[in-house]
Amino acid sequence: MPARITVCYPNQPAVESFLYEDSGYRLGRSDECELLLDHPTVSRQHAKVAHANKIWQVKDELSRNGTKVNGIAITQSTLKTDALISIGELDCLFETKSSEQLDAIMSHNQWRLSSSQTPTALPLIQHLQQNLSAQLQNIIMLTGTQRGIILLGDTLKTLSVNIAHGMQLTDFELSKFEGSVGAITRCFESGQAVIAMDVTRHELLSARKSIERKKISALACIPLFYEDKVVGVVYTDSKISDKVLTELDIAILTTMSQQIQASVQAILLQQSIDSLQLILDDNSIRISGEKDFSLLNLCH
Repeated sequence: MPARITVCYPNQPAVESFLYEDSGYRLGRSDECELLLDHPTVSRQHAKVAHANKIWQVKDELSRNGTKVNGIAITQSTLKTDALISIGELDCLFETKSSEQLDAIMSHNQWRLSSSQTPTALPLIQHLQQNLSAQLQNIIMLTGTQRGIILLGDTLKTLSVNIAHGMQLTDFELSKFEGSVGAITRCFESGQAVIAMDVTRHELLSARKSIERKKISALACIPLFYEDKVVGVVYTDSKISDKVLTELDIAILTTMSQQIQASVQAILLQQSIDSLQLILDDNSIRISGEKDFSLLNLCH
């Protein structure tokens, strides 16, 4: 049967090798050895592991620090299914494997390596956006509202849709917003949440004709901060006439908005990093081009 030998170093990763039938393998520090063991306690040609007549054997090659099998010093020894071979101070785990097992091990190792080299299916920003979308859906589901939207921007005029559920995403204009423009304006400018259970009686919102026209019953609008500045809002509302937002709803809104704020901060931070990387890349290309130009001048 073939075999696998795993050399365990005290201060570096273990090295795995595969041994095949009717073959011999020299173990040692010499580059001539089939299994190179890089350790000061190992002789240049320390030992030999060989397969013949369906038997694996290990033989010490008059090494300075000797060879052991399962803790017993040997000059030559037959290796059973599993054995611990000590080469100097290095422990080598010897395991016989069937050809099918060996093929499976190598295939799995190749899969692990290729999987690690495969780039993430989605860029980090998209992962963060998906998380944000799920968080907004949770707000709507847990509070029993009907729709929601996350708007981001430096000013009211630059607010744009980041995520929306039950509302239009394209061609967004605050003046044509399906929800309460007044609630968003007040929330963004004051940096404080706006909560209304009966919007038609709300002292600041009831005067707006849009409230009556849009038939909004209950709404909540919570500001989002980045570096102590309002950078957006989370808005959710309901047109159900008897919908009220309870203390529990407000607690859920507050908690979920904090989670959304963390996601937004991560997105904005990643965007800053990506922008900085683009600047660095551009500068690198420019500097590289200047160096090439200088070299061309020198050549002439």
